[in-house]
Amino acid sequence: MRIVLSLIFLVICSSVALAAPQLVAEQLNYDFGEIVQGDQLEYTFRFRNAGDEILQISNVRSSCGCTAALLSARRIGPGEMGELQARFDSTNFRGAVTKTITMESNDPQTPELSFSLFGQIKAELLTQPERVRWGRVVAGSALETVITIINQGQSDVALQPARATSPEIKVTLSSLQLPAGGQVELLVSGSLPEGKSRIGGYVIVPTSHSQVPQLRLPVSARLDD
Repeated sequence: MRIVLSLIFLVICSSVALAAPQLVAEQLNYDFGEIVQGDQLEYTFRFRNAGDEILQISNVRSSCGCTAALLSARRIGPGEMGELQARFDSTNFRGAVTKTITMESNDPQTPELSFSLFGQIKAELLTQPERVRWGRVVAGSALETVITIINQGQSDVALQPARATSPEIKVTLSSLQLPAGGQVELLVSGSLPEGKSRIGGYVIVPTSHSQVPQLRLPVSARLDD
């Protein structure tokens, strides 16, 4: 009799010890293909609790501020489904991109699970080069760079006069009309005044493009010691 009771006790203890939530995702990766820079992408990842205890989601974090995530619930009962809605803002990206969202839970086997969004972002408006980096310069020397603004889209784009965030930087556009498939030149010039050790700022070009309302180029120079 004692042996039987001991066996029953061991079975009960084993069952209690084995009871746990289990996070199982329908898919971990989503390839969104090619989108246009500025598109707002949304995708919903689905997962379920395949365990026999309540699954508790303690934290959700994204790889950068461009990606947001919204949970359907933080407590998922055994056998229930949950959803993680991902939102990605492609405004500041182009080319191949991968963004991840990591979910932390009380699943003892998988305390962290990462979901990925990846694909290609086509820039309809782009600049060559993407920044002005004059490097180390002599105080008072004239600095100058020509930037090419290219329209790879199917529609004409109107530009507004460019401006700089630093008084040491001057900008001039060759034209305010940027036809589809065409390009214009942006002349960026400046000088490092006596008494200053660096130039730092941005050149901003407002546009009529619905998804790229402005082009923003960093500009920098440093006094050569």
